Amino acid sequence: MVKINLLVTGALGHIGSRLIREYAKREEIYIIRILDNLSTQRYCSLFNLPENKTYEFIEGDINNKQDLKQAMKDIDVVIHLAAITDAPNTIKMPELTHKVNFVGTQSVLQEAVNANVKKFMFPSTTSVYGEAEGLVDEDYKNYKPSSPYAVTKLAAENIVKDAYKESELNTTVLRLGTIFGTSIGMRFQTVVNKFVYLACMNRSLTVWENALDQKRPYLGLGDAIRAFQFIEKKGKPGELYNILTENYTVRQIVDSIKEFIPNVKIQMTKSPILNQKSYTVSKDKILKLGFEFKDDLKENIEQTIEQFRAIKNE
Repeated sequence: MVKINLLVTGALGHIGSRLIREYAKREEIYIIRILDNLSTQRYCSLFNLPENKTYEFIEGDINNKQDLKQAMKDIDVVIHLAAITDAPNTIKMPELTHKVNFVGTQSVLQEAVNANVKKFMFPSTTSVYGEAEGLVDEDYKNYKPSSPYAVTKLAAENIVKDAYKESELNTTVLRLGTIFGTSIGMRFQTVVNKFVYLACMNRSLTVWENALDQKRPYLGLGDAIRAFQFIEKKGKPGELYNILTENYTVRQIVDSIKEFIPNVKIQMTKSPILNQKSYTVSKDKILKLGFEFKDDLKENIEQTIEQFRAIKNE
């Protein structure tokens, strides 16, 4: 059995904090190295890691060459999660978003090439599609990203794919739907998790009046991590894949929350909320490779609500 050393940048965030625990279940994984600058203060993501693996933590920055050089030593597989992902906030800080999401990806890629890393997986976002008409797949080209987050992710996709053409680095891009589900490093900016939090606190869910029946792609966290592991083994180099559990409407999300919190309050607004245009994304490409999506929206909502079970706001 060939041992694998894994590097995860930004590993203390929502996805990474669960991913580094799931990867520990694999026998061939030897070292799990974490590079994170702790800008989000998620120290708790380092708590109680499985003791069956060797974990190494580097508090460092993806734009620091020495930090990257140290992080890449003897690494076989890189999952580059480090990014600014809160789309509304990226509008307030476009320059920093570019530096982290684009320039940072350039830096990580270059050091991966220098260190003879074998595989490099990059999570992008289905937000790159923007206001798309009909069902969009990976061949769609009329991108209309509506935030610096989506703009920088789209630009970074191109350099990740180019790296495969220009070097021996095996690169793949995963366009992730909006994440839902629990982790120790959980965040609550995204729609499903934010709505669950508000409902648990007995606060109103603010919904744009024209958005209730608009569809958008969502991705369970379990499915996301399974997809990384699947693409690592079966993904084709230089390719990109849409990764989404399902295209849901806001109404479906709200109705799912109502099953557990029947008295949830909805506040309709006439002001459009960022990125609320309806679009649906195809997942046929990864399904044809044999991947199976398993997450259930209602189960994940129930699990998230359970985390707040002691709160009895009225």
